[in-house]
Amino acid sequence: MTLQETAQIVGGIGVIASLIYVAIQIRNNTRAQRAATYQQLSVMSMQGWTALALNGEATSIVLRGMDDFSALSRVEKARFRFSLMTYAKGFENAWFQRNIGTLRESDWKAITGDMDSLFSAPGSHAAWPLVKSRFNAEFVAFVDDVLKRQLAVAAAYVPPPLPVIPVKAKRPKK
Repeated sequence: MTLQETAQIVGGIGVIASLIYVAIQIRNNTRAQRAATYQQLSVMSMQGWTALALNGEATSIVLRGMDDFSALSRVEKARFRFSLMTYAKGFENAWFQRNIGTLRESDWKAITGDMDSLFSAPGSHAAWPLVKSRFNAEFVAFVDDVLKRQLAVAAAYVPPPLPVIPVKAKRPKK
């Protein structure tokens, strides 16, 4: 074997080793990116929940607003919209991360549970049209589909009959 042939073989081995190293680095970087994304989304959720847990007035506004947005005062409506925008921005971020492949499907499904809970409330349905212009048009279409799906489910829901509990006759006192 000539020196040139030996150099080509060694060079080929070096290229293969470099490709393996790059593949390992890309896989590690993808894991780190996913972990950072999930951490960021978790922190955003926890901050929102903590803010509500520590502020009774804000919690009251959100709960009343979810039940009946129109019953809130002008200032309370604004505060409710700000809360809705905060949570929706976090959902938009998760939606985007899922669409570009950074967020795993199983993680996205967990997040959509929170999203369904928020957007199933009548007050969220009422307030969403007032804030949706602040979001990505594709995300808005996604949320609008969620709202339509929830309305269809709600319209088809028939509550189970209440159980009949027999009442025992009171015995007359002697």
